[in-house]
This record gives sequence, structure tokens and C-alpha cells, in this order.
Amino acid sequence: MASKGDHQHLLNVGREGFAALDEFFGPRRVPPPPPPPFQGHQRQRQFPAPHVQNRHVSPPKEAVLNCLEAAEIYGGAVFVDYRKRKPAPIRKVYY
Repeated sequence: MASKGDHQHLLNVGREGFAALDEFFGPRRVPPPPPPPFQGHQRQRQFPAPHVQNRHVSPPKEAVLNCLEAAEIYGGAVFVDYRKRKPAPIRKVYY
């Protein structure tokens, strides 16, 4: 176990180290405390009732576009990755 003198030496080293950090970086900034909660009467917010409209939606008459058709119609480009992917190695377990 450390002697009493070693303990005091470690305390002094720590104080000097933190003093050097404060000198270099400036003293530690403490954030301001949060504002106190509102103590007065809080009025309940009232929102208007949502306006609901029931409309019949017919199913789409055309099929959904695929990426090639969308690129052709809207002037885009399609990038296709033709690289062959290596299959995952088969791991055999022997007992």
C-alpha cells in the first residue's frame, strides 16, 4: 500500500495537471441551469376536428412502371450491375 507521502504527492500531481489543463483550455464551462417549469395555469390547447372526406378510389387502370420504363419516360438512366458475385463458401461440419 502507498505511504502517506506518496498519496500527498499524487494529489499534488493531479492538482497541477488539472491546473495546467485549465490554463491551456480555459476553465470548465458549466451549462446554465434549465428554466424552471411553468407554475401558472396552463391552458389546454384545442385543435379543430379533422375534416374527413370519403371518396371512392378506383384501382389504377395501368400497370405500375418498372425502372426501365420510368427512365425512358422521365429521361433518366438505369445502371445495372452485371458483376458475378462469388457464392458463399459451403461449410461442412464433421462430428
